[in-house]
Amino acid sequence: MQTGQHQFSVFERLVVVAIILFVAAILIQKVLHTVKVSEQRSLNNAAGQYAAVKSMYAEQGQVAPPSIVSATATDGSSVHNGPGR
Repeated sequence: MQTGQHQFSVFERLVVVAIILFVAAILIQKVLHTVKVSEQRSLNNAAGQYAAVKSMYAEQGQVAPPSIVSATATDGSSVHNGPGR
């Protein structure tokens, strides 16, 4: 090493790492919030589509197909994409 070079102290390095971690924590929270909002919108959209299809069958006086009726299960294992998929 040359004698004229300045080296950063341990304290300066820790300050830089702390700032980086603080910014990363804020960004991670924002990303998680965005994902949560996106999932909520998707669920609301799916619920609206389900209600529309179910009311369509009710208006026609028909019994809904088992694939639509079984979509009301709470475990999510019987949810289908719809006819033809």
